[in-house]
Amino acid sequence: MKLKWYKTAAVMLESEGYRLVFDPFLGMPLKADPVLRESMSGAFRSADAVLVTHGHFDHIRDIPRIYQNSNIEIYATKTPCKTLRSRGVEMKKLRCIAPGAELTLGGFTVRVYQGRHCKFDFGVARKTIFKSDTLLHLDRLIKLWKLNKRYPENGETLFYEIEAEGKRVQLMGSMGLDMTVDYPTGADVLILPFQGTGNPSATVAPIIERLQPKAIYLDHYDDTFPPLSSQVPTVGFMRKMTARGVPTAALRYGRSYTI
Repeated sequence: MKLKWYKTAAVMLESEGYRLVFDPFLGMPLKADPVLRESMSGAFRSADAVLVTHGHFDHIRDIPRIYQNSNIEIYATKTPCKTLRSRGVEMKKLRCIAPGAELTLGGFTVRVYQGRHCKFDFGVARKTIFKSDTLLHLDRLIKLWKLNKRYPENGETLFYEIEAEGKRVQLMGSMGLDMTVDYPTGADVLILPFQGTGNPSATVAPIIERLQPKAIYLDHYDDTFPPLSSQVPTVGFMRKMTARGVPTAALRYGRSYTI
């Protein structure tokens, strides 16, 4: 099985020539680096199926434009399906799923679990609202606020376990688990979003303790909404986890990883 990361939470898994893409997103602002955006769009269009972890705009906003001339199937829960339908995605492309579903897609078996979105705390608010770049670009802050209203999550964040070639990969849409769910443990790789709270290392500690992954790849740690956001430091956390016997790395854009 091969893995590629395309910034934010966009991840592609490939097995025996079949490709799954999760949360394809082209980044912000809209006019940034058109060459890169077109390259990413082409990669996303090469997928055989799209899976959505939740309905926030940085997970689904670009799906209508990327797949407007494609018959690719898009798997998502009720709220993002409704949002995508309102943005012009044809109903025949949408496959509404819920926790408990098990999908067979090419050589992949995909199991769907209830997840939880992380709770934004004062640390994140302080780092975002009170930085000089935010004060200089209040129009972008207002735009982000409006986008969050237009793209609700509605408590429907998913946790996926993807199995192929004798390997198990767990992929989270946000830094949160549902305490009532009995998640499988010991996956070969956990793809873990490392952003959303003032202290990501502390937030993910109970998640890792609960899931007991063999290795961890970090995503969604990048500078997603410049100039309001910034890249989350990962080196200290990676060293700490690797020293504890759980190899951990921050995914790099465009690099191919073998699982």
